[in-house]
Amino acid sequence: MVAFSLLAIGCAGAAPEASYEASAQAREYPIAGVVRGVDKGARQLTVAHEAIPGLMDGMTMSFAVKETWAIQVAQPGDRLSALLVVDGARSWIQGISLSKPATGADATGSAASATDAGIGPAAGTPLPPTPLRDQAGRVVTARSFAGRDIIVTFIYTRCPLPDFCPLMMRRLDDVAARLRKSGRRDDVQMVAISIDPAHDTPRVLEAYGRAHITGEAADPFQRWSLLTGTPEQVGEWATFFALTYEPDGKEIAHGLRTAVVDREGRVVGVLRGNQWTTDELMRLLPPR
Repeated sequence: MVAFSLLAIGCAGAAPEASYEASAQAREYPIAGVVRGVDKGARQLTVAHEAIPGLMDGMTMSFAVKETWAIQVAQPGDRLSALLVVDGARSWIQGISLSKPATGADATGSAASATDAGIGPAAGTPLPPTPLRDQAGRVVTARSFAGRDIIVTFIYTRCPLPDFCPLMMRRLDDVAARLRKSGRRDDVQMVAISIDPAHDTPRVLEAYGRAHITGEAADPFQRWSLLTGTPEQVGEWATFFALTYEPDGKEIAHGLRTAVVDREGRVVGVLRGNQWTTDELMRLLPPR
């Protein structure tokens, strides 16, 4: 029934960009998939999307699109990530990111690469400007790390699965140790963004960091930033990386994304899941 209602709404026809203003009661869902068709006249994209937690199973359907540019440049086969807005009797997608599967010299060569699969931001895409707060409560943006490469991942401190969030922290900790050994530790900022902002306050993140970060001398946060924000701010970062997550009782059902960003704030590559190795991550770091 949900899918039928959204399909009927999506076929209502084109509307100017200014008409896509959500009410306070609107609900937003991260969506990711592959573009199967483009209807510029109706301002719609047909998307074969993955399951949308809390809303519907994966399927192929048409969506009204807020951003004019996306309708103009989207092509069948593009990977798409966005927010699906359901607002009363209307629905549309916005905050769209489009990318194409990487090939040739642009491919990372990793079986775990989201970049090679065209999932999430393409190589060279600038990070979003959305501000977050670090473990000390300071406002942080992508520009805060200008001049350093960044490794960014997503966690939440109550994650009970040892091969999910705790593993991401251990992997970044291992990379930090290898960077120290090679004399490059000050070149790279480790960043972990919490997908549980209601619980993971700066104080909670500070305690979590002190329990998981090793080898950083007196100040474990000299080259680490554990970030939180409003649900909307965190959602914008997750959508940018095509990461979906959904509360599931006391836990959060979520995927995994780990990315390398260069000192200009541009994506180098994104790894999905937890099967990648520290060697694969190290190979993504720009040489010095």
